[in-house]
Amino acid sequence: MINFDALTLNLFLNENKDFFIGAKIQKIQQPSRNELIFSVRKMGESKKFYINFNPEFYHLCFMSEKTEKRRNISIPKTAPMFCMLLRKYIQNAKIVDVKVPKYERIFEFYFEYYDELNEKTLLCLAVELMGKYSNVILYNYDTNVIIGCAHNVSSQKSRERELYGSLPYAYPLKQKKKNLLNSDFDTFKKNIKDLPSKYYYLVNSMVEDFFNHYQDEQLFLKLCEFLSQKKYKAYIKKDYSKYCLYDFGNNFEVSNINEMIDEYFSYHQQNIMIKSIKAKIDKFINTQLKKLYTLKIKQENQIAKLDKAVTYKNKADILMANLYYLSSGQKKVKLNDFDGKEIEIALDENMSIKENANRYYALYKKTKSAYEHAQIMIQETLSQILYYEEQKYFVSNSDNIDYLKDIFDELKGENTLKEQVYEKIDFIEYEGIKIYIGKNKKQNDYILSKIASSEDIWFHLLNAPGAHVLIKKNNSKDIISNDIILKAAKITKEYSSQKDNSKTSVIYTLRKYVKKANNKLAFVTYKNESEIVV
Repeated sequence: MINFDALTLNLFLNENKDFFIGAKIQKIQQPSRNELIFSVRKMGESKKFYINFNPEFYHLCFMSEKTEKRRNISIPKTAPMFCMLLRKYIQNAKIVDVKVPKYERIFEFYFEYYDELNEKTLLCLAVELMGKYSNVILYNYDTNVIIGCAHNVSSQKSRERELYGSLPYAYPLKQKKKNLLNSDFDTFKKNIKDLPSKYYYLVNSMVEDFFNHYQDEQLFLKLCEFLSQKKYKAYIKKDYSKYCLYDFGNNFEVSNINEMIDEYFSYHQQNIMIKSIKAKIDKFINTQLKKLYTLKIKQENQIAKLDKAVTYKNKADILMANLYYLSSGQKKVKLNDFDGKEIEIALDENMSIKENANRYYALYKKTKSAYEHAQIMIQETLSQILYYEEQKYFVSNSDNIDYLKDIFDELKGENTLKEQVYEKIDFIEYEGIKIYIGKNKKQNDYILSKIASSEDIWFHLLNAPGAHVLIKKNNSKDIISNDIILKAAKITKEYSSQKDNSKTSVIYTLRKYVKKANNKLAFVTYKNESEIVV
């Protein structure tokens, strides 16, 4: 990912200046600490102007419906203080001018504001897009006094430039900048190689990239012409590693500078959000799985005590068989068991032989009861482990932030009963029969809830996470061939966590034998299943 640069900002201004001047700010929203949205209207046309001053994604553009959804914007019920301030001064105001100061990444809006006495004042909203120093400042242009900032900067935060209400507004300190195009080819070539990192210059890394690809004077002159005469087009690399104004291949062209900015940055914003929520979900799931695996070990240890329970009963039986041959007050006795082998039995000398036998019977019952309970509980534990492993699989295979949020809500026990919105379900047709494939938990649920009939055949991996696959019969009385069964089983393996295994067990049963678990989307129990190894 590359940063938003001064050249792109200037090109954006040139492209959109005519729309801005005379336009009216109809609505102001602040979705988060580092985002602003202005609804801008002119000549019957409305656009959403988006400002992001997050140090990682700082940029501005007109936002489309597609990229607004990508950014996962959510408007808070209560507007932040800075948003309220902007609404007071510039909502319903007209933009009288827009500028970008020379060599700066600052986008300036100018508004005419009328106070309570109907006196006109010129206000400026300065959008500073400068990495970790990015900010939005509203100030009185006539007096140069700051009215408010998105982020106040005190002397503790910066020794060089304080920003908060009532202070005079000043541009950031000038940095050493060079326009490398104001030189001949040899000087340009030397400057590119020797330029220290402390220098900043108008023409960003784009020039260096261009130079690395085309190292001859003729192309250098074309580059100068390209930049000076605005002979450019907007491109984005197919892997979204960068945006550019020239064609290096392996990219796609977009219609204008605004679309380039909007498409490029919204893509990266979405990716970061997806990675962030995936990390949160994985952390939550791993915590639950750690607890469940610890519980499973305890339950397995309890189940392993069955042999001990049998030993207790055996000792009690032997004591009862020798009841009249033994005397009380002994700490231990050696007797032959029912197979003729000698065993040693510990006794409580304060109890009679019959009481010792009853004590062993009681230990047997207690241990056997714990074993039986552990057997029941371990099935529930294994079911929970499979559930969390399946959610983990869905998370790793999903890039849809809405699905990821739904999964997280479900895991936390929130909003599990809200209405679901489903997407198109993929299927293949084999020997005239449709085989549906659920590639995430919502699709799996939709297959079970909306597509499947009772006599259709449902497939899933045995005790492992993966897709729900369904053979949809054309008629409930259709006979499904073994070839179709095998094909569906192979598809089930392909869309699962075990697709690379040499052999995998797949179970299948009629839909009527599959039961959905309460409040758990696409998590099921089943019976009367058959197994096939693929």
